[in-house]
Amino acid sequence: MSFFKTLKSSSQNLSKIGPLCVCSMMLALRIVLGVFSNFTLSFAPFVKIGFTFLPIVIVAYLYGPVCAAIVSGFGDILSIILSNPTSFSLMPGITACYFFEGFLLGLVLYSHSAKVWRLSIAFLVVLTMCRLPLNTLVLHIMMNIPYFELLMWRSIILVPFAIVEIMLSFIILRLIEKSPQLSQLVKPKN
Repeated sequence: MSFFKTLKSSSQNLSKIGPLCVCSMMLALRIVLGVFSNFTLSFAPFVKIGFTFLPIVIVAYLYGPVCAAIVSGFGDILSIILSNPTSFSLMPGITACYFFEGFLLGLVLYSHSAKVWRLSIAFLVVLTMCRLPLNTLVLHIMMNIPYFELLMWRSIILVPFAIVEIMLSFIILRLIEKSPQLSQLVKPKN
């Protein structure tokens, strides 16, 4: 599928009740995971590890880049607002990276079967285009830590965690594919 057909197909999912409901549920799950499952390591407070990628991967796989970008970006905004409403600490650079990350995952995963190599490519693209260079740049600007030092620490933690992300994503997407009832429920009818 071409780039523009992918964008058109993905954005059309937002006008259908079924995909819209699933995207809403995945957004809610993304918010809950963003509030309760993220943690930082004591020796690297500038790296956040969590499982917020799971609903984003599901939406990217089922409904494409537009839906995944919306769930990813708005999930970040809403989880920040709901986790600590008194100290609103929204970081527009990080939120933009989340939008971009969801978009990239949707481009790679949409309309394809779940394969480890495809998920590896998706997370490699996200890692090399968003998480390492762009998120590190935003953190460098915010924390005034040297960019390459920050990049090294983030790489040491995020590259191995990408393997965990790939394997968990593969398991969940294969469960969706293998369950005919679930697959029929969430896949949009063309």
